[in-house]
Amino acid sequence: SSPSSWYLRVDGAHARHDDPIMVEDHIYDLVDTDISNTWSVGAGVGRYLGNGFRFDVTYDYRLEADAQGTLHNHAATLDGTRAFGLKSHLMLANLYYDFNAGGRFSPYLGVGLGWVRHVTTTGSVVDTCGCTGSIAGDTTDSVAAAIMAGFNIKLRDRLSLDAGYRFLYLGDAATGPVTGDFGGGLVEVSEDPTVENIHAHEFRFGLRYDIN
Repeated sequence: SSPSSWYLRVDGAHARHDDPIMVEDHIYDLVDTDISNTWSVGAGVGRYLGNGFRFDVTYDYRLEADAQGTLHNHAATLDGTRAFGLKSHLMLANLYYDFNAGGRFSPYLGVGLGWVRHVTTTGSVVDTCGCTGSIAGDTTDSVAAAIMAGFNIKLRDRLSLDAGYRFLYLGDAATGPVTGDFGGGLVEVSEDPTVENIHAHEFRFGLRYDIN
């Protein structure tokens, strides 16, 4: 591809998450935290800069994953397991270096920086005493970053297969208030459990099409 050419890309990915930090009311640390595996789909537009470098801007929609953590502190109004959904919109600006630019097989390394909007969906609380609660959803914006390694295989003149690994830093996400049902009515017990330091390991695959 000439240094003046542009490309379009479409991608899919399977993501595994590290166990996050979860905090409620800024004081209670949740244990047994987990975010389930999920998938993402995305697209982008890029440009070959020459000398092996290229740049693209990508958008990925990260499908809803199940997030949960357990509050064991009996000093809290409502302890027990919190469970809710987490989905995200991710925008990244990425810079890559292709080790064999223009060749049939080209390994690459890349870095990305951008923004993520996390959306938490309505969740539930189950207490050991049999009390229940609900968690409201919310939206949180955070800085995002990525480190990538992969390879391109040229399938035909302008079409390439792109596959690789991407480590994502996805910042923090917050839910809405937790409301407990204690039989005598609904009571707000905390303002917003937060999910902090979200990391994902993605195995990505996609197609890249060169345009002039």
